[in-house]
Amino acid sequence: MLAAVFHGPSNIAVQEVPVPLVTSNKILLKVNACGVCSYDARVFRNGHRKVSPPVILGHELCGEIQSDVMADGMTIKAGSRVALCPLVPCLVCAYCQNGQYNLCMKLMEIGSTVNGGFAQYVTIPEQIIKIGGLVPVPDELGDEEAALLEPLACSLNSFSILAPNKETQPVVIIGDGPMALIHLQLYKNIARTRVAIVGRIPLRIEKARSMGADAVFSYDDSSIERTARDVADFTGRTGAGVAVIATSNPAALEFATRIIGKNSKINIFAGMSTGQMFELDANWLHYNQISITGSFSSTPEMLQQAAAIAAERLVDLSKIVTHQYPLQEIQKAMMTTEGYHGLRAVINKFI
Repeated sequence: MLAAVFHGPSNIAVQEVPVPLVTSNKILLKVNACGVCSYDARVFRNGHRKVSPPVILGHELCGEIQSDVMADGMTIKAGSRVALCPLVPCLVCAYCQNGQYNLCMKLMEIGSTVNGGFAQYVTIPEQIIKIGGLVPVPDELGDEEAALLEPLACSLNSFSILAPNKETQPVVIIGDGPMALIHLQLYKNIARTRVAIVGRIPLRIEKARSMGADAVFSYDDSSIERTARDVADFTGRTGAGVAVIATSNPAALEFATRIIGKNSKINIFAGMSTGQMFELDANWLHYNQISITGSFSSTPEMLQQAAAIAAERLVDLSKIVTHQYPLQEIQKAMMTTEGYHGLRAVINKFI
């Protein structure tokens, strides 16, 4: 089969590799579409501590199972389209016993520590089947949209931690990429809150406006003070009730502390460079009753919720897919992603 094999920083090659062996504890998935996320682009350019080349990247997957599978007490028939929860948990640690598979002490992941979806076929370990990590794709969704159910599920993890409702103060999302705009749709269409987007890329900011943002603010390193004042005006000078950091820019946390209100929450949704440190005033946290949370990946239950939400168009994932490439153009897809062109690029042709 053809696969895009990552051999090291800035070195990814489309080549023939053996079709993965199917054993008693694995099934085979034919890949229909695989999203290229910013994590993939960062690994492609710089490598990553948990990625040992050679490996096939890609974890935002939609594909067809090649044999009947028993999952969650039901049979998924061969040829059915499924979305994939890419977590490969140990199943025995305390977090796994509580169903918090994304926090597994010995976590492996499809497309990172295990071969992923930038290939014609991928094998699915039995751990994924046991935790319900294969989710049937609703007929309402195309393959490219279904590939983005995984990032939608990750956004639902953040969304559930913050537990917003329409009575809260406004929400401010820092970032203007695909994850930020998925969050925007969740807050507008499910929580029914007022939402502002703070970003840097004009095309993406306009996309946020067209998707219902109540306000959009552009900022760079020289305009942070002005943008903070504009956001304060948007919140009625009471501050945001929720701030979502959907960018890897470490300056976003300091900015969030400027625009957050009392009794509010900040969620660090995006990963940042290893060892990134921050200084915060403990008394500011204490007296203003501020909560700072992180969120990582998702669970199979959230992937199931994502499928239902996307099928109902409460989150329209078709608006997030802006570029489609064949596997042979994987490097172009990576550069599109790291160059912040459009929103999400998807690999959807594998021959």
